Amino acid sequence: MKKIIYAFLLIAVAGCDDGDIIIEDFSFDGIDLKACLPQATDGSRNYVFYKVDNTNFESLSLQFTTNEEIFNVDDTYGPFDIGPANTVEYRKYDAAPGTDYFCSSVPPAEPRVNDALKSAAGRFFITTENQSLTSQAALTNTEAPNVDTDNDGVPSNQEPSGQDTDGDGLEDKVDFDDDGDNVPTVDEGVVIIDGVVSISMSRDTDGDGILDYLDNDDDGDGILTIQEDLNGDLDPRNDMTGTLPNYLNPSVATAASPAIDLFKEHSYSRTAQLTLRLENLILTRDNEEVVFDNFNNFGTFIRPQYQVRVTPDFTEMESTNP
Repeated sequence: MKKIIYAFLLIAVAGCDDGDIIIEDFSFDGIDLKACLPQATDGSRNYVFYKVDNTNFESLSLQFTTNEEIFNVDDTYGPFDIGPANTVEYRKYDAAPGTDYFCSSVPPAEPRVNDALKSAAGRFFITTENQSLTSQAALTNTEAPNVDTDNDGVPSNQEPSGQDTDGDGLEDKVDFDDDGDNVPTVDEGVVIIDGVVSISMSRDTDGDGILDYLDNDDDGDGILTIQEDLNGDLDPRNDMTGTLPNYLNPSVATAASPAIDLFKEHSYSRTAQLTLRLENLILTRDNEEVVFDNFNNFGTFIRPQYQVRVTPDFTEMESTNP
C-alpha cells in the first residue's frame, strides 16, 4: 500500500490515473464546524459533525455514535476510536454541496461525489463547556445583574462557580432548587437589591442565619423540608396546617411516609461549546493511505441557547444544614 504522510493541516486530494495523490488546496481553515443533532435525548445517539467548503466543492465529516451526554455535561470525552462505527470522510464534489448536505433525511443525489477518502484508523476527543457560564465568570454585578441561567430569581453571578448546596450534581448556577427541598428557589423569599442577595431582607424562617433558599430545613423543626410533603406530590408548598405550609411551621413536625426519595425535574438554559480534536488520523482510497500526524483541531461547534431538562439523582441529605 502506498503511504503518504502529512504533518500539517488537511490538504485537498484528487485522484489521477496512475493512482498518485495530487496536492491541491485542502485547507478548511476559517470554515465553521456544523452538526446534525439527533432527535433522541437519551440512549445511543448518532452525531455528524462536518465542514463544507462550497468554494472548492469539498467536505470533511465525522460521524459517530455514543450514549454519553456530550452536550449537557461539561467534560472531556474520549478517546473514541475511529473505525467501522465512528468514521471520518473527505469528499470532493462536482458542485457546491451546500450546508444542509449532511443533515438531509434522504441522501441527496446531487452534487455527485467525484472523489472520497475514508478513515482507516485514528481517534478523537470532545471537550464540552457551558459557554454561557464561562462568559459569566468574568462579569461583575454591575455589568450583568439580571443574568439568571436557571431562572431561580438569584443572579448567576451571586452563585459561586462550583457551589452545589444540595449535592445533587447540579451547580447552584443551573439548579432552580438550590437546597434540594423541592421548593423552587424563586419561591423561597430571596430579595435582590442592586443585583445582590440581601441577607437582611431575604427570608430566614428559623432565624439560624441560613437563608431559606439554602436551608434544607426551613423551619428548623428537625424534619427536612422535602419530607414535609405529606401527600407525596413533590411539592411541600401545598401541605398545610391552617394557613401555613408545614415546612414553614415549626410546631408541625410530621414526616412523609413513605419517605420522599425523588427530586422534581429541573430545567436550565445552556449554550454548549464543543471542541473536537483528532489524533493519528489515517484516510484511505483504494491502495493509497494518507496519514495526518498533526491534525489536532477539527473545530469548535457552538449550540445556541437551549433548555436542558433533567431530574437529579436523589441523595439522602443530612438533617443538619450544609
